[in-house]
Amino acid sequence: MDRDVTSLVDFNNNDDEYLPIIKCVCGATFESWTFNISIYPDTAYSCPNCGRRLYFTLGIRVYEVAG
Repeated sequence: MDRDVTSLVDFNNNDDEYLPIIKCVCGATFESWTFNISIYPDTAYSCPNCGRRLYFTLGIRVYEVAG
């Protein structure tokens, strides 16, 4: 099972299927859009520093204002 490392990375806003990583699990930092990951686990991108393979998922919830 894949491990959730969300709290260990930093990122900027996604653009459709891509997410710019600005800090990897290993602590390496990147300029926005120089290390990107996608939504596809089968073709996960590897960190150029540590080689960890990462992908992301999206979760959106819609709420109605009470009252």
